[in-house]
Amino acid sequence: MIDQSGQDQLRDDALVVDELALLRTGIEAVLLERGIDVAGSTRSAREALSRAIIERPTLVVCGKPADLTITDAVRRLIALRPHPIVVALLPPAHDHAVAYLVAMGAGGVGLRAGDAEELGALVDAARKGGTHVAPSLHGALSGGVTLQPLDEREEELLTSREREVLVLLAEGRTNREIAAALSVTLATVKSHLVRIYAKLEASNRNEALGRAVTLGLLR
Repeated sequence: MIDQSGQDQLRDDALVVDELALLRTGIEAVLLERGIDVAGSTRSAREALSRAIIERPTLVVCGKPADLTITDAVRRLIALRPHPIVVALLPPAHDHAVAYLVAMGAGGVGLRAGDAEELGALVDAARKGGTHVAPSLHGALSGGVTLQPLDEREEELLTSREREVLVLLAEGRTNREIAAALSVTLATVKSHLVRIYAKLEASNRNEALGRAVTLGLLR
């Protein structure tokens, strides 16, 4: 937006992304209460990316897109230059992605099923800078930010296939979805995960992803 003096005016507007129209409407209401103009609302992350390139909104609230995983959508939004503040709202059973989203630089991470008060607080905090995680998700970060690097050979820690599995794991894929994406059997995926957990000294997805972020294996 340009004013009469020809200088760029700072805009405070947002894009909302989620496959459910009703949820998008609720998010828009929370943003409007905070004086944030909603420039657009879409079920498609790809459409949001195209609009963000052209319109350069200051904020994108991303729930569950219809066409991409939430982690992939957030990664692509943050790769834009300049990129908007991105608040990610995770679907159920995606707690394991919290550390990955934080490492990527999301401005806020909350739950898709959270209430309006939680979303409002998360948006307010994210607009002030840094990365903010909803209290309900703090447990997902435990053990993921204080671990020490293994040694100077950490870059050789995982094989290329194990890295592929790790990235898909971070995107929130199930074991079956990982198997389908890599065209391997479910048993093969489970074998890869056993080795990844052992190498990262982790006992579950959360610990493995937190460890991988600490070691710089996920960026």
